[in-house]
Amino acid sequence: MRTAFEVSVGISQRQSFESWAKFAAGLEGEGIRRIWAIDSQLAMKDVYAGLVVAALNTKRIGLGTGVTNAVTRHPSVTVNAISAIQEISRGRAILGLGAGDSALYGIGLKPQKVAAVEEAIAYFRANLDSSIPIYLAVSQQRMCELAGRLADGAIVMGPAQPDMVRRQVEWIRGAGRSIETAFIAPTSTDIEDVRSWASTQARLMSHHKELPASLYRFADEIARSAATYDYREHLSPTAEHSGAVSDELVRALAVVGSPNECKARLGELRDVGVDAFIFPLAGRNRLDRWRRLRDQIMV
Repeated sequence: MRTAFEVSVGISQRQSFESWAKFAAGLEGEGIRRIWAIDSQLAMKDVYAGLVVAALNTKRIGLGTGVTNAVTRHPSVTVNAISAIQEISRGRAILGLGAGDSALYGIGLKPQKVAAVEEAIAYFRANLDSSIPIYLAVSQQRMCELAGRLADGAIVMGPAQPDMVRRQVEWIRGAGRSIETAFIAPTSTDIEDVRSWASTQARLMSHHKELPASLYRFADEIARSAATYDYREHLSPTAEHSGAVSDELVRALAVVGSPNECKARLGELRDVGVDAFIFPLAGRNRLDRWRRLRDQIMV
């Protein structure tokens, strides 16, 4: 089966919804399977407003929250909102859910515990139309296992290192259910395209009790990246905190190199059990960047 390609995007405060509408239509024209719109209220425009605009300007592409949480938005509010997207898009909505990251840390709160996320999933199962799939953003073991037990799919967060991704896929599959695993894979032949995402990934890795062997040597740098992170500039290509990650660490966390090197790296990730790749696109000229990615690096 051919690997599916999707994108993760945020609507910056500087971007108009008019240009966002054209961008969403352009992605559909490129054959992208799904758009995952980021929910981070301090750095980006409202995710549901963005999904409504995308729904009205596309016909086929899947539209997901990438991802929301059950704290800044009460589950009853989310049920109402994602149900509206499902109606307006005529059945293309996906609920992407996580424990909470920039949306919570940015206002002084912490991500939910696994048990609280499990309660939220139970609420959504009881109150959402069953035609709306639930995808859970996962990184560490217990959340991966929760996705394997209860979700329709897993959005796998983490370094683009086969040893780590293999472990995550094994945790997800441990429940004996077959669900889709979509890996967020920042990919480019230009290291500056993915530096901001790598700084975010380094911060997330700082919360892991144990780093994968491939990242042991970066432990101090990962801790420094977490200490300097500014949530108001979450995933911004111009964020000052992006400078906290060295080129070497960026290359360890993201898929960077020549077209052949990127293609080989994605192939290694696919071979450990990834069903789909979600490519983050940030900054300007995102559609052109996607086209370069498509033409140079497809696997």
